[in-house]
Amino acid sequence: MVKMREIKRLLIFCFTATFILILFSSIMVTGEGDPFAEIQEKLAGISIEEREILKKLFVLAREVEDMERAEAEIEQEIESVNQEVKYLENAIALEEMDYENKLDVLRQILRSYQRRGAGSYLEIILSSDNLATFLRRINTFRDLTRNTGELLLLLEDSREKLSKEKKKLTEKLVLIEEKQEELRESLVNKLQLVEAQEAYLASLAGERVFYQEYLTSLQNLLDELGTFFTEVAGEFSRIIEEGNLPSDTLKTSITLYHIKGSIEEKTFNNIIKENPRLPEMIFSFQPGKIEMSIPQKNLTLIGDFVILDGKTLKFQVEEGAFYGMPLEKGTIEGLFRESHLVLDLKPLVGKNIIQSIEVFDGYLELKIIPNLF
Repeated sequence: MVKMREIKRLLIFCFTATFILILFSSIMVTGEGDPFAEIQEKLAGISIEEREILKKLFVLAREVEDMERAEAEIEQEIESVNQEVKYLENAIALEEMDYENKLDVLRQILRSYQRRGAGSYLEIILSSDNLATFLRRINTFRDLTRNTGELLLLLEDSREKLSKEKKKLTEKLVLIEEKQEELRESLVNKLQLVEAQEAYLASLAGERVFYQEYLTSLQNLLDELGTFFTEVAGEFSRIIEEGNLPSDTLKTSITLYHIKGSIEEKTFNNIIKENPRLPEMIFSFQPGKIEMSIPQKNLTLIGDFVILDGKTLKFQVEEGAFYGMPLEKGTIEGLFRESHLVLDLKPLVGKNIIQSIEVFDGYLELKIIPNLF
């Protein structure tokens, strides 16, 4: 753990110091030039092997970040389970106390019954002076025996409940052990990734400074994408609602069981293009998948639309690339942590329900269930 932190601090220090020195040098030499654009220019001339190493470095950096996030989530979950275990331990202690109290009451009743004996109870009943006393004593004896039986049942229920609580506690403890093991593996993997990253950096020799500058710049741009998507998502969700849609936006045909609707790729892109508050976003509909590119950000995302509530679609991203670098799953999830690209089709489908969606070459096809009421 200590070794990992030391390596991580060293890497952060190296990256930060190098970036500051290079940035300062760039400002002194180029004035108002764009350092990242110059780096992109230089990258065009590097070898395939160097480009692959650069991709590996970028992926490793993202994996380390994803594992740090996963580690924090595991620690929170372990804390939550620990709190549940404490609650169960308290509940079990109360059940045991209640069990002992009931057992003491039962012991006292049994001792009283043994001292008096069955004959003494019968004598008390038969010695009644009148019918009213006789009936009252019979009822009292019956209540006593019934209450004793109920107490026995309560004890049995309490014991069963206690057993279930203990089983639940055991399962929780097993879960904690699994989470702790998962956390250990995560830490080991992280250490290995950091060491591998350090080894890659060392192997780059003379070009190390150049690659560090590129990766740092790329990381800064990637961090800005989260805010960018939060702003874009709000506008994207309203493009159907606010847009002056052409009459043939949703082309429909009626079958025996449902309505079939289709939206062409060209029509979809035109709707986005006509919204001045959205950046240039180009959607490409391909069999089984949708590719979205944002040229302004050198970003490509690939995924599909999924149905949320029968009227709303969400763009579910599965893979992507940023400046040609592959994006890991955790990085993609981070981009959409605050908001998603959601499309409200209610203005097009009305009260009807979208049952399914399928992507073909150049168009989307929706199966819509009519809602006549």
